[in-house]
Amino acid sequence: MVRFSSGYQQCGPSQNGRAVASSPKNESLDSISRTLARVMRVSGSRSMFARQAAAAGVGLTQPSYLLLRVLIDDGPLAMGALARAAQMDVGMATRQVGALVEAGLVTRDPDPADARVSLVAPTERGRRVAGSLQDVRRRHLQRALSGWTAAELQEFDRLLTRFFDDSVGTPIDD
Repeated sequence: MVRFSSGYQQCGPSQNGRAVASSPKNESLDSISRTLARVMRVSGSRSMFARQAAAAGVGLTQPSYLLLRVLIDDGPLAMGALARAAQMDVGMATRQVGALVEAGLVTRDPDPADARVSLVAPTERGRRVAGSLQDVRRRHLQRALSGWTAAELQEFDRLLTRFFDDSVGTPIDD
């Protein structure tokens, strides 16, 4: 490790072989990365989702809820577009949509513009079921963030939205 007059420290090679300097900014980035991994592990866990679904009194799987949310947010979609929007394999999306159709939560009808294509759309019941689960999630956030001021919540929302937009819009490779 080499200490520079600027206070940065060279920590050694990164995974791609380039040296990485230790700095407050890099330390913050590492901390953010670790915290995001923890958030994704917990929020994306099947057990967390199962507890939320049970509290809402709904019998949805996590992938089914994701598809239903995409349809509610984006409107009727063809199966391929739905799978892409949910970042899901088409085969898995098709199986999940089949279960959602059987449960009366979505419909699958021919596209008026091209009868070879099926459009998937949420039903009113599907909207209510997703809304029940969303209400449970919102109440959980309200309790978890009850000590935050309105200004802190607005700033967190602004920064989280900016982070998401910047992350999605930035290529992974150099």
